[in-house]
Amino acid sequence: MEPTKNEWEERAVLNPTVIKDNKGTEHMFYRAVSKDMISSIGYAKITNGKIKRFDKPILTPTKKWEKMGVEDQRITKIGNTYYLLYIAFDGKNARVAYAISNNLKDWEKKGIISPSIGVKKSRRLVKIKRYRDKWKHQEIYGEKVCLWDKDAILFPEKINGKFVMLHRLLPDIQIVKFKDFSELQKGDFWINYVSNLGNTANTVSLHRRYDWESEHIGGGAVPIKTKKGWLLIYHGVKLEDTGPIKRSIARTLYKIQGTFHIFKNKRLPFVYHAGAALIDLKNPGIEYGRLKEPLFSPEHEWEKEGDVNKVVFPEGATIKGDKLKIYYGCSDSRIGLAELSLKQLLNQIKKDS
Repeated sequence: MEPTKNEWEERAVLNPTVIKDNKGTEHMFYRAVSKDMISSIGYAKITNGKIKRFDKPILTPTKKWEKMGVEDQRITKIGNTYYLLYIAFDGKNARVAYAISNNLKDWEKKGIISPSIGVKKSRRLVKIKRYRDKWKHQEIYGEKVCLWDKDAILFPEKINGKFVMLHRLLPDIQIVKFKDFSELQKGDFWINYVSNLGNTANTVSLHRRYDWESEHIGGGAVPIKTKKGWLLIYHGVKLEDTGPIKRSIARTLYKIQGTFHIFKNKRLPFVYHAGAALIDLKNPGIEYGRLKEPLFSPEHEWEKEGDVNKVVFPEGATIKGDKLKIYYGCSDSRIGLAELSLKQLLNQIKKDS
């Protein structure tokens, strides 16, 4: 899927989340970028492989805390309610927000559900060194910048009576469990959470393990329930070997680019891969295993060349029989589709574990 002449999606379309209804129609919500770098969320229906795109975005920046974009959305249905978790970007802060709907067309924004804690305070609170180190660069943007939080994904059912959400505070994939969304909008909740981050399986779902995911990892598609566990499709990032000085500069530029959208540098030596893991059905903080090698990597021209080169970014997945369909962003510019056998994937994860 490519950009169109519509002003709101003229520059790029990317990072699609997909949900399938009882009739087999797939509903895609994707990030759309205008020429002036403002992100909205577009909508398309996929029926028997045919895509019908809507001319207007389904969600646009309307609040102060998202004035520069709404993006990187994931959709889940629990009961009769659809939950759309997305990143609200105000020019400095990238935080998780959510909206709800009962018909996929009319959405009610419910606000920020990320930590509204300053970076310096967060670094004082957290006890694990890898978090303090990864968050340090965020301090250069001032006292008012909150801890960056991205890749938020709601599980498609409650677990032990609670909502469960995956999210990403660099460099790992974490989990949050809560009874009501209002809990996530209270400062004390996140102060306690950050203070205990990384100490137990109740806060971290996946750590970095292999070379291809050595820079950081982040959530992808909504987890898929299987008999062997929750299947998690995620992304892993590797910094290519360009020498220590170039790597240091690249990390600094990457943080600015990735969070603030100030500029796009196609030649930053980072490669985004797709990965797959299995986690426990009752406690998603317990990992059963993951692929040793990427599920897939940038290979084709449209995955290697774009606004940001060498990126495959999976955000949507559906199943029909044994066929697993994965929708993903390609180099921050367009949308791709990969298909594979679910059975073979689960067997390979077991073999690699």
